[in-house]
Amino acid sequence: MTARTTDPARHPAKAADALRTFNHATLPTRSGPGIAYPGTVYNTIGAMATLAHRLPQALDHIALALADLHKAGHLTADHGTPTQHTTTAVTALRKAERLAEELTLALERAHAATGPLGYCGPMPEDDDDDL
Repeated sequence: MTARTTDPARHPAKAADALRTFNHATLPTRSGPGIAYPGTVYNTIGAMATLAHRLPQALDHIALALADLHKAGHLTADHGTPTQHTTTAVTALRKAERLAEELTLALERAHAATGPLGYCGPMPEDDDDDL
């Protein structure tokens, strides 16, 4: 395995920050929901489904990297053994992969269900089309 000059953890950190920004932007207020239109809901669910669809591969890469580091004898542990910790982590990552696959399917169902929805309410001057 070759050393990388950049930290790959920065990518999921950016995704987490983007979700935090989304959460703040879509907080419901006294004047209404944080997302005003079903089209925006549809597009957002689609983007979330895409994100979820990519999680299993990312989790697999993490599990493989950890297993490779262990097999090469490059791990130590502050307590217990590297084998115990690696086994626990890889098992948890494999479970997270399966859960991400279930999440993807649920989001795809929600995406399909919101596709036919339209908006028939008043059109405010400031809307959420630029989320």
